Amino acid sequence: MARHALSEPATDLEPAEIARVLCGAHAQVLSAAELSVGRRLAGATRADVRRALWAERSLIKTFGPRGTIHLLATVDLPMWTGVRSALRSRSSGHPEGVRFTPEQTEKIIVAIGEALADRELTIDELTDAIADRVGMWAVERTMEAFQDKWPRWRQLTSAAAHRGVLCFGPDRGHKVTYTNPHRWLPGFSPAGTQASVRALLRRYLYAYGPATPQQFARWLGVAPRYAVGLFDELGDAVERVLLDSEPSWTLAGDARPMSARHRGVRLLPYFDAYIVAGQPREWLFPGPAAVVR
Repeated sequence: MARHALSEPATDLEPAEIARVLCGAHAQVLSAAELSVGRRLAGATRADVRRALWAERSLIKTFGPRGTIHLLATVDLPMWTGVRSALRSRSSGHPEGVRFTPEQTEKIIVAIGEALADRELTIDELTDAIADRVGMWAVERTMEAFQDKWPRWRQLTSAAAHRGVLCFGPDRGHKVTYTNPHRWLPGFSPAGTQASVRALLRRYLYAYGPATPQQFARWLGVAPRYAVGLFDELGDAVERVLLDSEPSWTLAGDARPMSARHRGVRLLPYFDAYIVAGQPREWLFPGPAAVVR
């Protein structure tokens, strides 16, 4: 709780530094992310978080853990794109006639990066730009989505973000916009994949440990067997401990008893990182509070 600035709000951190500690603030609903970050900063308001996101660009809205939308520290984008590139699915769940071949995928991702290189575009504007660059086959409305059909290219939205050529721009009224993160990080490229995943695991254990490979797998959205391998790769950098007689892992040297028992109630916004990633739930959220609805 102290590391999350929940014991008391931080007085010496910026919004992006909070996002780094949390390993991302869930932003599927942007107001929830604003509350998650602002709650941890003494005297902060929504305007401080929005300024970091849209003016200073120290925060970036893109795809993070589990492929869901998060606010991440912009300086961490090379790590995150490396992580997502390492974990991207090798197969598409879309049927024949909707899914793209690897060659088609490459053409569309390049087109997305070029179209967003110096501006923000709505989904409709980006659709037109992709059609102009690669042809109408890329934007046929054949992708099933919410009792509607979307242009085919939208199946590659997160893939383009993982490749580092797409992130969210500021909303234009009620419309989402996308842009290219290279506008704020010139010359950036995804970091090495396995090194990025190992770095993220260390960040996760610092913020949420002690934890098990299975808990990390659920948080990141990977297979438990893959997570077990990652814990093994860290070797002496992690330490096995017992948590209520069950084995868990923390960063080496990070296992120390609490000096005092925390008391009282902490009010957190919906989708807060501490709620999503904190384990074991029955310890952190006793009784009915441990049930996810």
